[in-house]
Amino acid sequence: MKKLMAFAVLALASTAFAQSWAVADGKLTLVGCYGKQDGVYCDFSYTLTEKQTSRFYWVASRFKIYKQDGVSQEANSIAFVDGKFDSDSSSQEIIANVPVKVQIYFNVPNSTSGFRALAFADTKFDNIPIRPYGTVSKTPIQLPAGPSVTGFAISLSNCQLQGQNYVCVATLTPTK
Repeated sequence: MKKLMAFAVLALASTAFAQSWAVADGKLTLVGCYGKQDGVYCDFSYTLTEKQTSRFYWVASRFKIYKQDGVSQEANSIAFVDGKFDSDSSSQEIIANVPVKVQIYFNVPNSTSGFRALAFADTKFDNIPIRPYGTVSKTPIQLPAGPSVTGFAISLSNCQLQGQNYVCVATLTPTK
């Protein structure tokens, strides 16, 4: 059991920032959510991987949160690359393998400590922490991959930043 937990901790360290969606021609990764004076913002990084260049149209209504009471709410506005928020959509032409910023704004109290879930299209991630308004941002770094754990599927939930580390609940499910 101790060996299994050690592998789970290593796997956890390598996947702490792995909340990603496979989307049209690339990958969208959640960087984090934080409160500001007027609500909660969530930052994402998008990387085009399947084409050399492409024009992307991001639509705010494809992103939604689920509050602690289970009620959903669509994003109020979106900004892509240029940081200018639009209530409907934002578009830019981009090139492959250069991460670009996508920001989503939700009109919810900036004191909100977390979302029960955050969804893009038909994919959702549970237990999204929100950095409180007024705290200093720490840009996460991509961690090196840990050793693979064979015989188990690992899912993470309830991840919280504690100091410089993320602490999550890891659920290990035996695979056949």
